[in-house]
Amino acid sequence: MSTECRAERRRAEVRAARLNGVDGVEVSDDGLTLTVTFLGKAPRDLGPEHIRIEGGRRITDVRAIDVQVERAEDPDLDDRVHVTLDKAGDTSTYRLRVVEPDAYGRPGTEPRRGFDPRYHAADFEFRPACPSEFDCQTAEPHPPKTRPQPVIDYLARDYASLRRLLLDRMTLTAPDWVERHVPDLGVTLVELLAYVGDQISYHQDAVATEAYLDTARRRVSVRRHVRLVDYAMHDGCNARAWIVLEADRRVTLERGGFRFAAIDVGRLDPRERPDLGPVLSEEDLARLPHAATCEVFEPVGGGDLTLYPEHNRIPFWTWGEEEGFLPEGATSATLRDEWAEPAAGPGAAGSGARGRKLRLKPGDVIVIEEVLGRETGSPADADPAHRQAVRLTSVTPAVDELYDQPVLEVTWDPADALAFPVCVRARGGPDCRPLGEVSVARGN
Repeated sequence: MSTECRAERRRAEVRAARLNGVDGVEVSDDGLTLTVTFLGKAPRDLGPEHIRIEGGRRITDVRAIDVQVERAEDPDLDDRVHVTLDKAGDTSTYRLRVVEPDAYGRPGTEPRRGFDPRYHAADFEFRPACPSEFDCQTAEPHPPKTRPQPVIDYLARDYASLRRLLLDRMTLTAPDWVERHVPDLGVTLVELLAYVGDQISYHQDAVATEAYLDTARRRVSVRRHVRLVDYAMHDGCNARAWIVLEADRRVTLERGGFRFAAIDVGRLDPRERPDLGPVLSEEDLARLPHAATCEVFEPVGGGDLTLYPEHNRIPFWTWGEEEGFLPEGATSATLRDEWAEPAAGPGAAGSGARGRKLRLKPGDVIVIEEVLGRETGSPADADPAHRQAVRLTSVTPAVDELYDQPVLEVTWDPADALAFPVCVRARGGPDCRPLGEVSVARGN
């Protein structure tokens, strides 16, 4: 049985036994008058010497200076007593006791005769304008039962770990739910919560990352940071890349008549992937499946583009050596050319009467690319990082008289100096044989 139940029963028993007791105390707005409600009828000779006020932190020694009894005409109703105090107390808890006076006529310490020991006193507080708790149900004194706090892994911040954490938690709280198939509604809700948690974690990390200039990743965040130091940040330009084309015949692409498309069909079933050629029309792009990803790029150059089959793969000339390389920082090279027609006769090699196949000129861009592994000679071992585009500043035709070989002496700007050594020809493989053209130049 709870304390409240026992208290209610004791109140009834006190009334039935015709004993006195204090049921509650109310404080007036000014804090100088206490209204005391008794259990039954109040004593007839009740005076200030029977009222003792105890307690207080800042204000103590509060005394009663007058007592007026308010008799209820109905014998079943309780009497009330209005006690006038000499001063108001503080906000701490006070205790009113009905006691016997001492030998000097002052409030003593012994409970007044005829009062129940449990109800000869009552606690109250001086709180003006606060509602009284009198005649209200007493709050539950026992604290509510607390459940053990769940073990939370705060390192779980992505979708997979959050999903695992939620499923582990559901195993503890709902052990009867053992379904783990994707179509299950419970699994769907768990995955939805994991997805939301993953997004929230991303935003939390993004806020902390974008808050500092050293870690900011978004251009708008960097712009806002540098604006604080009065630095005007340029809008920049779109990403650009050099594209190498191959042609089987000489062809001229008119300005505005061609574009470049990057098409990804990896998400399609192998049986549904279209057979795409190197050249596609607008109708071919429109017929691509919706699952295929297509991104179109416009050429930067403003004029027509002429492609030559001789520029597909231009070898370097090593002047008869089986090994050769261009050092890092090089700004010139020798390219091997070919005669456009056979020699007319002896001594015609350097006459200039024969034409040349290469059509390179100053201002053109060539891409130097490693096509074979320098040690094995395998195309799979070629370093894809060994590619660099250079813009030619001079193109000088020449002839290697020893081999009757036409060549081109090309140079490029120091700003385009090679960032890595280029292996032109080498020996390698198990038998240390000549590997041929390890690196070439692309002219289209």
